[in-house]
Amino acid sequence: MSHRIVVVGNGMVGHRFLADLASHRLDDVEVTVLGEEGHAAYNRILLPDVILGRADLPGLTLPESRGVRMLRARKATGIDRRNRTVVDATGEEHPFDTLVLATGADPVFPTVDGVVRADGTPMPGVAALRTWDDADRVRAAAVEGSRMVVMGGGVLGIEAAVALAEAGSAVTIVHRGSAPLDRQFDPASGAVVRAGLADRGITTLVDVRVAGVERRRDGALTSVRLTNDRHIPADMLLVAIGVRPRTRLAEAADIWVRNGILVSDTCRTDDPAIYAIGDCARTPRGCPGLVGPGWEQARVLAHHLAEKISGRSGPRPVLGADAGVFRVKAEGLDAVTMGEFPVDAFAPGAPRVLSLTDPVGRRRVRVAVADGLLVGATCVGDPQVAADLTVAFDSRTPVPDDPAALLARPLAGAAPAMSVVDLPDAAVVCRCNAVTKAAITDAVKAGADTPEAVASATRASTGCGSCTSDVCSLVAALGAAGSPRTSLERVTVA
Repeated sequence: MSHRIVVVGNGMVGHRFLADLASHRLDDVEVTVLGEEGHAAYNRILLPDVILGRADLPGLTLPESRGVRMLRARKATGIDRRNRTVVDATGEEHPFDTLVLATGADPVFPTVDGVVRADGTPMPGVAALRTWDDADRVRAAAVEGSRMVVMGGGVLGIEAAVALAEAGSAVTIVHRGSAPLDRQFDPASGAVVRAGLADRGITTLVDVRVAGVERRRDGALTSVRLTNDRHIPADMLLVAIGVRPRTRLAEAADIWVRNGILVSDTCRTDDPAIYAIGDCARTPRGCPGLVGPGWEQARVLAHHLAEKISGRSGPRPVLGADAGVFRVKAEGLDAVTMGEFPVDAFAPGAPRVLSLTDPVGRRRVRVAVADGLLVGATCVGDPQVAADLTVAFDSRTPVPDDPAALLARPLAGAAPAMSVVDLPDAAVVCRCNAVTKAAITDAVKAGADTPEAVASATRASTGCGSCTSDVCSLVAALGAAGSPRTSLERVTVA
C-alpha cells in the first residue's frame, strides 16, 4: 500500500519540500497538496518587483512537481488525528500516513482605528505585501504621484518603499525604532541607510508609531495619524511590521504550539505522523522568519521521510545555525550583514571590532575579527567590499594582519577586486540555495549553457535573485559551444 503524504500549504517552503522529496525517487508514495491560494506556487521574495511591473505571475510561478495531486483554492479546515484525515473547505477528506504543515505566516496589522476590521482583515486603503494578490493591489495603487505610507522600517518595509518610490510614489516610512533595519544593523549603519533612502526621496520617521487613519465619507484613505499627532497625507498604508505563524489548524487539533508549531530537529511535532516546516514552525532555534531556514527544514524533512518510508539510511542533514548572511534586496541600496558582533567589544577576549563611517559617501563598514578570521561584518553602500567580506566570511579565509584593510576597497592602481570568475570553487555564489561556484561550473560543463539552464540544474538565482548577474558572468566566462545567453533577468526555476 502506498504511503500517503498530505501537504497543507503551497508556498515556497512547501514547494521546496516537494522538490526535495522527489529527488529521493521513492516508490509507492502518494502526495496530495492543499493550497489555499488559487495560484500555483510562486516566488514571494520578488513581490516588490511586481510593484514596478518587472515581474508578473507567470514569471514568478515555480514549476510543479510531477506525480503530485495539486488542489488549489482548497483551504484545510480541520485535522482528525485519530482517523488520520484532513478535511478541506469543500468537505472532502484527505487520508494521510504523514501530514506536513507548511501553512506559513500571516502579516501582523496594528489594532488601531480605521486599519483593520473586527475580524482582523485590513480595511480599504490598507495592505500588506505577503501574497500575489497583495502585490497586485499595491501595484494598482502605486501610480505616479500617489502618496504611500509604509509602516515598518525592516527589510520588507525598506524593499517595498524603494520599489514604490521607483514607481513614482511619494513615500514615507514610519518606524517605531531609532533607525531603519535596527533589528539587523547597528545604529550608525541604520543612519546611513536612512540617508540613502532620503537620497531616493523617501522620508523615514523614527521613534514613532501609527495611531490611526483618516478617511473621506466614501471611505477612501486621506492620511495616517501618528502617535505624535502628526498627520501624513496618504492614499495607501502598506503595513510591514512582521508576521505571525499560522497555527490555528494545529491548535484546533491540540498539537503543541507556542509562538509557532513546536517541532524537533527533524521538524516533527508532538504527533509522530505530523510535521511542520517554514514560517509556521518553531524549531529548537526559534522562528527565523526567512525563506533560507525554511528551505533547510524542507531538505531535512524530505531526507528524514525518505529514510522512514524506504528503510534506507545514510548521512543525515541537520538544521544549522541561522547566523548567516543577511542582505537587503532593494534597487540601488546595498546593505548586508553577516555573523555576530560581541555585546561588549571591550570585554577580555572579545573579538576585535573595527569600523569605517563615511556619511557623505553614504558608506558604513564594520567588522569583527577573532583568531584571524572574520566572524561578523556589516556593510552599507559599498557592494564590492560587501562581496569581498562575504567571500571571506563564507570561506573562513584568514584576514590580513591589520584588519583595517577589510574596511575599504583597494587604492586606485591596485589589483582589481576579485570577480566571481576568480573565486575559489568552494565559494558560495547563491546563498539562498547554498550553490557553490564548483556546482555551477559542473552544470555548465554538463551542458547547462544558459543562466536559465543553470538555474534549473542547480537552483542558483531562483531565490532572491541578487546573484543573477554573477551566475550570468560565470556562464559567459565558462562558455559552452555557441555564445550562451547572459540575460540579467531574474529567473524563478526551482
